[in-house]
Amino acid sequence: MPPAPRKRSTRDRPAKAPLSLDAVVDAALELLKTEGLKAVTMRRVAAALDTGPASLYVYVAKREDLLRAMQDRILATVALETPDPAHWREQLHALLARINQALVAHPGITATTLTEPLTTESTLRFLENMLGILLAGPIDPQDAAYAADIFTTLVTHAAIEGDVRRTDRREDAGAIREIFEALPPDRFPLITAHADRLTAGDSQQRLRVAIDVVIDGLLARAR
Repeated sequence: MPPAPRKRSTRDRPAKAPLSLDAVVDAALELLKTEGLKAVTMRRVAAALDTGPASLYVYVAKREDLLRAMQDRILATVALETPDPAHWREQLHALLARINQALVAHPGITATTLTEPLTTESTLRFLENMLGILLAGPIDPQDAAYAADIFTTLVTHAAIEGDVRRTDRREDAGAIREIFEALPPDRFPLITAHADRLTAGDSQQRLRVAIDVVIDGLLARAR
């Protein structure tokens, strides 16, 4: 009888990459990119790493911790500004635009920031930098603190608006404009007359206007 075929040794198989927090976050971000936020579960991330969910608990205790680590990784890619009193307004616009772009590039992740306190290393660096820029201008410290919260909300809302309009045709500017234009003008004369203006601009343009409005208000208070 011919000899039985030799079983392939486990040493002949490609070695798995060592598990680490970075590897776990990498796998989670890839799932977010390819399948969306709902796919980012401990079980799915573990399967992507060819391991069991229990192996992940060494690095993240629960899904919320994993989402926080993903947020931290994304925001860590955002370049900060060196506060300059001569250019503080432009610096604030640049910083907030980069943060918004980082969030928009990872659809779904922004919604997770609404349920988690912004206390990761990267979010704290962002807050520190934003306060530094505001205080480089003629802004009262208390107003700067309030404004930092307002700007964070504006950036978050702009990114969520971009997510919603990508996935839901009903929230598209064109669809909303059609709804406004179809309203009875005797009951809603201003909405129907200004439907184009009410739906003009994308989330980036609206964010820039909102930032300018807040800055102008801060400057008026400083005067």
